[in-house]
Amino acid sequence: MSLPAYQNGPDPSVVCPPCGLCCNYVSVGIDPPSSVERVSTTLWLLYHPDVSVYQSHEDEWFLLVRSRCRNLAPTGLCGVYENRPFICRDYEVDGCEGTSDIPAEKVKFDDAKSFLTFVSKWKPRLYGRCLAAGIVPPAFMAAT
Repeated sequence: MSLPAYQNGPDPSVVCPPCGLCCNYVSVGIDPPSSVERVSTTLWLLYHPDVSVYQSHEDEWFLLVRSRCRNLAPTGLCGVYENRPFICRDYEVDGCEGTSDIPAEKVKFDDAKSFLTFVSKWKPRLYGRCLAAGIVPPAFMAAT
């Protein structure tokens, strides 16, 4: 009798809820929006469809691009589990979207307007500098 192919780790059907939530996006760290230039970059990111920006509970900022992994099986489990990339191996199942009631992010923005509203309340002086720099579209000013 042969050993399971995933002998280098636990059986995915035991440790991973077959929701596939973590396999439906790519998330990459970005600089926090702490300057006019960084706010401008965050706005540019949010002007694109299927892109979000969020702040983690550890106060780190991330770009999130919705994109389903090609290896996510119809069962909701990884189709290449035994050969998955290191980033997948390092992912903590405890506290993931599929096992926790706590949202994965502290704040999340799916559009520029909601992000600018946040900046206007979170850092009003920075928001004022963004207005002065001309990076806030007039249509978004009314919402802030």
